[in-house]
Amino acid sequence: MTTAFYGSNGHYWPHGGTPDHLLEELTQEFGPLFDPCPNDYQVDGLAISWPLNQWVFCNPPYSRGHINKWAEKCFNESKRGVKIILLIPAYTDTRYFWSFIHPSASIRFIKGRLRFKGYNGKAAAFPSILCIYQGGE
Repeated sequence: MTTAFYGSNGHYWPHGGTPDHLLEELTQEFGPLFDPCPNDYQVDGLAISWPLNQWVFCNPPYSRGHINKWAEKCFNESKRGVKIILLIPAYTDTRYFWSFIHPSASIRFIKGRLRFKGYNGKAAAFPSILCIYQGGE
């Protein structure tokens, strides 16, 4: 399995790409990141096992039903020992949040609204959170 970092920027994801400053901050804190959601279609992150030897950064598609699948995948991979950072909207009233995030991940609220790449500098219409799974919990 590759351990390269694949950027989460581009046109495929409905929410646009992860801001560079956030990726830089996370890389400084956690080291090299593996992205199971690249927009180059070379990896189907839902179908593979994620690496145990580095942090995984997951900024999944935000369209209906996708976050649920990725939150469940993060939950299951963390049980295998994978360390994961999941970036999603701060919707704490959802089933997936209470089933797959709240029991296993620590939450970091992001101050303000992120400006995802691909939206001409416009801020997101929602707040964002980082859900951090330490692996093996």
